Amino acid sequence: MTSLFKNYVRTLKLYNVLGLVSGCLIITSLLFPWWRIVVEGRPGTNVYPYVISGDASLILGYERTAVMIVLTCILVACVALCFVGSTLKGKKGKTMLGAVGIILLLVAVCFIWRISTHCELYRVPMQGNIVVMGFTVTTGFQVGLYLAILAGCLCIISIALHEKIKISRSQ
Repeated sequence: MTSLFKNYVRTLKLYNVLGLVSGCLIITSLLFPWWRIVVEGRPGTNVYPYVISGDASLILGYERTAVMIVLTCILVACVALCFVGSTLKGKKGKTMLGAVGIILLLVAVCFIWRISTHCELYRVPMQGNIVVMGFTVTTGFQVGLYLAILAGCLCIISIALHEKIKISRSQ
């Protein structure tokens, strides 16, 4: 390691623990599905911000869309901004974490809107059950979406607690 990097790590201060937790929640949200559809008697289909996995992707002729790629890039950038904002002192850190919180909530709204348009198109509820041609179709939002929303809310809440709980690493 270069001496500049060693000095930076040696003097690294965490000014916002909630910002760090929010970044970890975003990463975790990417590991879990954000929405799921199950047709009775078939394996379910999971929708993540970056991919759809399951039988419905074949039925719908799914291809990765530009919206999914953009949302994923935004989420990855939010992780980085959470970690950086947590180490910045003062207004810079607060502003960065607040912006990340707003962006995360907008990503969640965009995802929900996108799901709602597809549900309207195929006449299924966004969350719930419906019988289609004798088969029960169950849909619902999943833990990944809720974690992303929680991360956004924590980022916004963390503005009030910025620099109140500091963690310093020194040798």
